[in-house]
Amino acid sequence: MKIAITIGDANGIGIEVMLKALSGNKYNSEAEFEFYGCSNVLYQWIKLLKFPAKIKSNFLEISGLKIRLYGEESDYVIQPGEISSIAGGLAGFAIESAVSDALANKIDAIVTLPITKESMYLSGWKFPGHTEMIASRCNVKSPLMILFKDNLRAALVTIHKPLKHVAKHITIDSVFDSIAKFNNSLKKDFGISEPKIAVLGLNPHAGENGNIGSEEIDDIIPAINQAKLIGIDCDGPFPADGFFAHKDYKNYDGYLAMYHDQGLIPLKLLADGGGVNFTAGLPIVRTSPDHGTAYAIAGKGIADEQSTVDAINAAIDIVNSRIKSKV
Repeated sequence: MKIAITIGDANGIGIEVMLKALSGNKYNSEAEFEFYGCSNVLYQWIKLLKFPAKIKSNFLEISGLKIRLYGEESDYVIQPGEISSIAGGLAGFAIESAVSDALANKIDAIVTLPITKESMYLSGWKFPGHTEMIASRCNVKSPLMILFKDNLRAALVTIHKPLKHVAKHITIDSVFDSIAKFNNSLKKDFGISEPKIAVLGLNPHAGENGNIGSEEIDDIIPAINQAKLIGIDCDGPFPADGFFAHKDYKNYDGYLAMYHDQGLIPLKLLADGGGVNFTAGLPIVRTSPDHGTAYAIAGKGIADEQSTVDAINAAIDIVNSRIKSKV
């Protein structure tokens, strides 16, 4: 099994957490790894961190591993914690290359290290995030973002939408489609034969019978009922605050949130530094650590690699689960 790891932002903590994750046998040993990115940038990080690794004959050698290096070369000098259009361009090229190779079945999965969108935009990037770009290259119009840690799984109806625009994107079709995709992914990617899904409301108190917004009555409840008609086990809509306060998430295989922060704040809190971002509904497997570039600590050698370890192991597990689901 071949797992590609993309460079992410050259000035963030991505390469540091990758190096730490690949050392010490913290991952499933059946995988072979390939690094998509600038080897000069990788070399600078190894030197800066004084990390016990070296680059030799187009391979990264670390903890007994030989990781083949692919990518666009550059004489760019890293600037930990700084925005850079060049860093954004290197990140974008790596992602594009890895996705192309995944679609061509040259690699089995991609682990994307964190990017900084401002750097990406300066380099000409036209997407709100990794998820939307990869989905576009895969010709998938509505990808489903799932973030998870162990048995805690959150999916989102809307991803990177401004809060003032969220409500108009909550429709019967969008909620039903998200429930159906989540159910399919829980089966195919996570190996859960009979998933049970909780659906959160959009408004405080889940609309309070229409007194605090009508989206639950007009869109979310009809979508849930439509999903039930085709055999999907789903409940809701639940008021989000009570759902987490009373630990109702423990009764479900996953929960569907209506917007980004509603779903991700509790997950990141409960994941305690771990967690994985997974893009469901694609023909390829893509995971990512559930954090950003952490510019404030970039270059200090103190970044926690647990989320990257989780992302690598999740990519391996999902590939294996997809293989089993086809048997």
